[in-house]
Amino acid sequence: MNQAPLRQDEAGTFGPLPVTSSIARSLRAMGYSQPTPVQERAIPVLREGKDVLAQAQTGTGKTAAFGIPLIETIDPAQRAIQAIILVPTRELCIQVADELSRLAANSGVRVVAVYGGVGMNRQIAGIRGGAQVLVGTPGRVEDLMARGLLRLNAVRFAVLDEADRMLDVGFLPPIERILGATPRERQTSLYSATLPDEVLGLARRQTRDPVTVAINPEQATVEAIDQRFQQVENADKLGALCSYLDDPSVYLALIFRRTTHRVDRTARDLSRRGYKVGALHGRRSQQQRERVLRDLKSGKLQALVATDIAARGLDIEGLTHVFNLDMPDTPETYVHRIGRTGRAGETGIAVTFHTAEEDKELLALKRHLNGEKRTQPAPKGNGGRRPRHPQSRQSPRPSRTGFRAR
Repeated sequence: MNQAPLRQDEAGTFGPLPVTSSIARSLRAMGYSQPTPVQERAIPVLREGKDVLAQAQTGTGKTAAFGIPLIETIDPAQRAIQAIILVPTRELCIQVADELSRLAANSGVRVVAVYGGVGMNRQIAGIRGGAQVLVGTPGRVEDLMARGLLRLNAVRFAVLDEADRMLDVGFLPPIERILGATPRERQTSLYSATLPDEVLGLARRQTRDPVTVAINPEQATVEAIDQRFQQVENADKLGALCSYLDDPSVYLALIFRRTTHRVDRTARDLSRRGYKVGALHGRRSQQQRERVLRDLKSGKLQALVATDIAARGLDIEGLTHVFNLDMPDTPETYVHRIGRTGRAGETGIAVTFHTAEEDKELLALKRHLNGEKRTQPAPKGNGGRRPRHPQSRQSPRPSRTGFRAR
């Protein structure tokens, strides 16, 4: 599927890349001036109408990588779904739909997000209202199709975002069925942090001679983040964490725990010490998840305590620190956790607390990272005895792309 070249009267620029004037205005409003490596490599290929297989994780700019050529090509006058983006989680669905809506703000293209855990009425209204781009989780997309509320016969573009994670949670059969309901001549792009055999098999079945784009996402994540490891006994972890949270440089933090029980207990203990924190895990309802993320992004919270549900597909603007209060189960999970900070060219800090009994796990992690990371003492603090509120910080971070200025 070859796409028409940009007309000169519509042309703008995005670093070295030409873009339509409407996309250029959206990018300026979003604060984007230079493409990331995945954008610079994928956008020209997609404009040529070729399928793409990209190894890239969240934070590398992949939404704009597929979103810019997609929005440039969609016909806003056609009131039908012309592009479908499948994602593994509700949070990522909302996030991707929001970014695509911002990119499409000056083009007349409409975006609808469909996901489970909430009622269908608003989502059905968005489809019937003429949306051209649909971002959805496979389960909700299939549900709408089965009810006769969603037709994909006009789809020209299909995107599989975080494909490895979708396959991890058993979405392969519905993905195949959904794509089977789209025209065979569609353009398909697949994005995945890892490329196991299952993902490569899906790519072979659903793409045509895809161009491979590999950004070495894990190495980029590791190099962009100041990683610190601190040995501390379990009973002292909360006090050590509070010493960090009392530091004004901790602008916004994400705290990982292994279980929902530990998440709730840690959030409760921090709240009792006066910190403004929220909790996120799989047992929270969709409304609760959306509320805590809104509170975090609006500045009402200083920190979010979460399970690994937040390790992938969650983009928190302005996140300066990641704290691993529990060691991750695998080195790959560690990379995904710390990758929530240090995004889009920014720096970040990741602190991992470990006990003496976890020395073997720590050694394996450091070997995986291919380099020793320094052990750092905790900053001096008051152990959480003086409450802090995010709005009381005296030195706000300078605003930049999408960051809040406080």
